[in-house]
Amino acid sequence: MPADGAEGLRKLGMAELRPDQGLELRRVSDIAARPINWLWQGRIARGKVTMLAGHPGLGKSQLALTIAAIVTTADQWPVDRTRAERGSAIILSAEDDAEDTIRPRLEAASADLERCHVIGAIRDRDNLGRERRRGFSITDDLSRLAGALADIDNPLLVIVDPITAYLGATDSHRNAEVRAALAPLAELAAECQVAILAISHLRKSSDGEAILRLTGSLAFVAAARAAYVVLSDSQNASRRLLLPVKNNLGNDDTGYAYCIEPVKLPGGITTSRIVWAPIWSPKRRTR
Repeated sequence: MPADGAEGLRKLGMAELRPDQGLELRRVSDIAARPINWLWQGRIARGKVTMLAGHPGLGKSQLALTIAAIVTTADQWPVDRTRAERGSAIILSAEDDAEDTIRPRLEAASADLERCHVIGAIRDRDNLGRERRRGFSITDDLSRLAGALADIDNPLLVIVDPITAYLGATDSHRNAEVRAALAPLAELAAECQVAILAISHLRKSSDGEAILRLTGSLAFVAAARAAYVVLSDSQNASRRLLLPVKNNLGNDDTGYAYCIEPVKLPGGITTSRIVWAPIWSPKRRTR
């Protein structure tokens, strides 16, 4: 470092850093540009975090499982009819039981069950060396998730439902804490090139823009590259609307409509599935 630079550091009360302690500085001309790697073209990107929010009972979790079914079978995406790349999905669900809810819903959506994986408890040891089982934590267990992604065939999607249940001791209403917790999750998504679909709730108040009504800190929305809300259709009580409220990567301004219909599986198991309805757009609504 030049002498005047070192003197400047001393005046600021800063010690001169060793070469391995310096700022990571990259010349842009040395950075190779690359296109967005889409899971669902223009809507859900691989290597990024996408938020899906809505009030309870509107089918957010079921919608996420339907997306998993499309991915695991290389099925067509709704409305635009483009075909998904076939891959595997990992599901973190703190609210739905794997046996009586998640599997039946995946079956009803015709998912490839061999490519769907559910994370249960984490097994480790306490300070006394005793074995224990605990819930997955984004702040403590991302290395385990990375290992799971490495072990399955072509992982493309991770569902976290709801995101607030997996933040450990993080205060979900504090921006700094939420950002610190979600930054490594976004890094994992980028490194493994998987789409992280994080489910959240909406505040009960209907005041303000939908993007400002997500439960907890606004850092959840800031961390996501795209965000969607699920709302009831005021013109059709049986229909739900999936609407974009943020998309930093694409020009998606089109909403989707769907209904939930009952399904009876072999063995007398009753469940339900998503049925996509005609497209919704800001300019025109159709039944």
